[in-house]
Amino acid sequence: LTVRLAVAEPAANGQFRVLLHRREITGLGQGLATTGDLAPESMARTLKALQTFKQLMTAQEVEACRAVGTQALRQARNRQVFLDQVQDTLGLNVEVLAPEAEARLSLTGVLTSLAPSVLTAPEVLVFDVGGGSSEFALVRPGKEPVFASLPLGVLTLSQARPLGDPPRPESVAALQTELTARLGSFYQEMIQPHLEGAPCLVGTAGAVTTLAALQLALRTYDPQKINNLVLTRDQVAALAARLAGMTEAARARLPGIEPAKAGVMVAGALIISTILTVCRQDSLVVIDAGLLEGVLHEMARRFF
Repeated sequence: LTVRLAVAEPAANGQFRVLLHRREITGLGQGLATTGDLAPESMARTLKALQTFKQLMTAQEVEACRAVGTQALRQARNRQVFLDQVQDTLGLNVEVLAPEAEARLSLTGVLTSLAPSVLTAPEVLVFDVGGGSSEFALVRPGKEPVFASLPLGVLTLSQARPLGDPPRPESVAALQTELTARLGSFYQEMIQPHLEGAPCLVGTAGAVTTLAALQLALRTYDPQKINNLVLTRDQVAALAARLAGMTEAARARLPGIEPAKAGVMVAGALIISTILTVCRQDSLVVIDAGLLEGVLHEMARRFF
């Protein structure tokens, strides 16, 4: 759904200072759920955004870079066509992350901004709802994290289960039932065996941060206002109902939402609401940092 660039300078112990940050919503996975392939138009849009990013990197005299791809590139049958285009045009080698590697990097990124007090909970479940998949990381003091991934994302779900514009109540109800079954089964199989109680929830990535921005009615997005914000289950449910009751055009005008995300945010809100229900939690902590910051942290560590 989104390609992102961060240029940073390293500091000690894997810390870094971001000098420049850019993001473009290019919809790389557009149509992937139905065709199994990346569409030529979405590849062209993404390549154009990456060309702009490369120019910015050159202007910033970047010495080392790392490019990573996630679920859309894991899933697409024709991913090599796109990877070759990026390599031939820009000289960038895109590393397609395995689900566990993505979850591990997302967790690393979240921990760069998460309030230390949250980690005093006996069990913390960090989740990243992306365009094509959702990654989960269970953190427990003194134990190795548990990573799990589910091929369920806001873009692929929106395409595979069109709800109408405005969404039809019966379609929304059917999707809610499906999500409860899929996420409930995933949770029972992959997460619950490692738990002693109900885990504290931490959410990252665009769907979660957009809900937070909507809750705050932010006209200008500010990561500092988003990081460590607590969203209650009732607030998420109310936002989901509000979004599901509007046309896409009306959603695009709401303060806190990027117009390009208006089409996928009903699915996004329903996924997050269902995660809260399945995990039996009344709230979640929102973090803006994630995969990108995890990559930066790993790169910064190499310099010291």
